[in-house]
Amino acid sequence: HFPPEVTFTRPEGGMFIWATLPERLTAMDLLERAAQEKVVFVPGTPFFVDGGGTHNMRLNFSNADESRIEEGIARLGRIIKEMLP
Repeated sequence: HFPPEVTFTRPEGGMFIWATLPERLTAMDLLERAAQEKVVFVPGTPFFVDGGGTHNMRLNFSNADESRIEEGIARLGRIIKEMLP
């Protein structure tokens, strides 16, 4: 559902997937728009002591069933595509 410019980590454990957005889209800008569509995630900035993480987002996959995750990822992907020039 996401454009190819969005990259991911493949978790070997845990409850989260980290994604990196293209430089032209910040996680905070995306979060603001995504929340309007009832989709939220945690921006990466609180997890970077050096002030980085502006283009990172932490996605949780442990607290929802598979169909809700699929719907949320589809919405998020659509929003990202709309926001990228």
